Amino acid sequence: MNDNFFKNAVVMLITYKSIEMMGLSSASLVAMAGGVFIFPFFLFSATAGQIADRYEKADIIRYTKISELIIMAIAGLGFYLDSYALLMVVLFFMGAQSAFFGPLKYGIIPNLLKEDEIVTGNAYIGGGTFLAILIGTIFGGLATTVEWANQVIGIGVIFVAFIGILTSKKVINVNNATPDIKVDYTFIKPTIDIMRLTKNNKNVFYAVLGISWFWFLGAAILSVLPALVKDVFSGDQTVGTVFLATFTVGMGLGSFICNKLSNKRVEVGMVPLAAVGMTIFLLDLFYVGHTWTMKSEVLVGVSEFLKIDNAFRAFMDLFIISIFGGMFIIPQFAFIQTRAGEHEVSRIIAGNNIWNTIFMVVAAVLIMVMNGAGISIPKILGIFALINLGFSFFLYFKAYTEETLRFIGQVLSYLFYDLEIEGKHHIPKDGGAIIACNHVSYVDWLLVMAVAPRPVRFVIDHIYYNKPGMSFWYDQARLIPIATRKESEQTLNLAFDRIASNLESGQCLGIFPEGYLTKNGKMRSFQPGISKIVKKSPVPVIPMAIDGLWGSFFSHSNKGALKGIPTFKRRKVKITIGAPIAPENLDLKDLELKIHAHLSIQNTDFIMVEGEQ
Repeated sequence: MNDNFFKNAVVMLITYKSIEMMGLSSASLVAMAGGVFIFPFFLFSATAGQIADRYEKADIIRYTKISELIIMAIAGLGFYLDSYALLMVVLFFMGAQSAFFGPLKYGIIPNLLKEDEIVTGNAYIGGGTFLAILIGTIFGGLATTVEWANQVIGIGVIFVAFIGILTSKKVINVNNATPDIKVDYTFIKPTIDIMRLTKNNKNVFYAVLGISWFWFLGAAILSVLPALVKDVFSGDQTVGTVFLATFTVGMGLGSFICNKLSNKRVEVGMVPLAAVGMTIFLLDLFYVGHTWTMKSEVLVGVSEFLKIDNAFRAFMDLFIISIFGGMFIIPQFAFIQTRAGEHEVSRIIAGNNIWNTIFMVVAAVLIMVMNGAGISIPKILGIFALINLGFSFFLYFKAYTEETLRFIGQVLSYLFYDLEIEGKHHIPKDGGAIIACNHVSYVDWLLVMAVAPRPVRFVIDHIYYNKPGMSFWYDQARLIPIATRKESEQTLNLAFDRIASNLESGQCLGIFPEGYLTKNGKMRSFQPGISKIVKKSPVPVIPMAIDGLWGSFFSHSNKGALKGIPTFKRRKVKITIGAPIAPENLDLKDLELKIHAHLSIQNTDFIMVEGEQ
């Protein structure tokens, strides 16, 4: 709250007093202020991460709050003297204090919460943070409009720092210090070491890049927002404050939407989709600004501004951008906290802060260059929107392909079906495993993906896999085409090799042991392929029964699958997941009976099908 109270007050004063310094315009100074604030993250985050893992986190949190009070006392002097040079120095020290606080704030969460509470905890921390940002942003903006603004701001930031000291006393000691860690106070070497540490786990590093990219885009938007409001929309400080508040409220709301959609699991699958959402509405904000015709010699307040055509649309664009922003960043923080080692999570977060800093500095420099080149503010937003679109494709194809498809499957499943799920905890969260499920309809795979806590790679009939235009999408889901020995021995052998390779690398496979869709609603006898797979790759088999899809548009009932007119009434579907069967205990007939027992359409005389799969 204090960061944003102080920073927004400085930015508003620079913008609306048209402050110039060191030959820089007020717009360039605003971008520079953002760079000054975040540069300490690059310098100090590595050492901060070592300190956070080395000592009791709650104690260090309290020390950072005391340092904040000292820094804000200097800020009060800067406002009293009306010295923007001194205020820039204070911005640097506030950035330093935040650099030491960041690894503590997110690093302590895994010590306070269970794994299935991590996403919810991050949503509350994220929502609380954005609420604090909102309050600080509003106070900082409104304080610049009152008489004796400098004195009011100076006293205000000192008061908030004092509240911070009081609240820090309530933080619980977690007793998770790691005394073996040697803290390196040379700053440069630990910075390099921790940046390397973030790259050790490729999946964690992709999350770090994703978070850093958000701050690249967010820093760009927030840097140009004051100039967009004043110079394009002719809005005064109150309009600028409402825009910033809108951004913050949206981020908080996005955090809680993320928590709702995640269903108590780390759901990075929504990240590329959220990135596309940000792009769409950022392009619309560019269009609104580019086509804005209302120009006023006198800056207008909020009530007058909202009477202008497309004013509300501009607010909504920024609001929705920030909602998608919350959905973009929270899952990736949770991913880092759950995938990084327990005694290195604070250092990974510190490394993340360093990468954040690099990306934000690059954004600040780009904006200063574009401002210097005379590129309009709306066009700057349009450029960043197109760059972000490119990055969303990078995230999908390089980092979260399967997770995104699994998330889409989850959303579609819960949207079109009334799911009752029993035994979800039986699916292991990591390690090689096979989910064996009865095959009722063409959307069975969708429901399996919806209930699984991680991506599932399915074995699919090669005929469907090789249909024109489909193999590209099947490859995204890492599907494995298979054939009978009679159809193609080469395809069959290659399928078993790929299955073994996937299981050995810890992937979860989805198999429909019947081999074909049921034609009469009754479960067919299982093909022996699953037994051969487990014999070659001994992994647990999780039996799953889907009951309620027979009679749907996607089953072979009535006129046949995909025939007739589909109805959009949500069907009641029950999914029962049994306890894992150890590979040495797998018996094909027993597996059949375990799944068959949970089906409403019984078949006491299983249909025997000749041939192998």
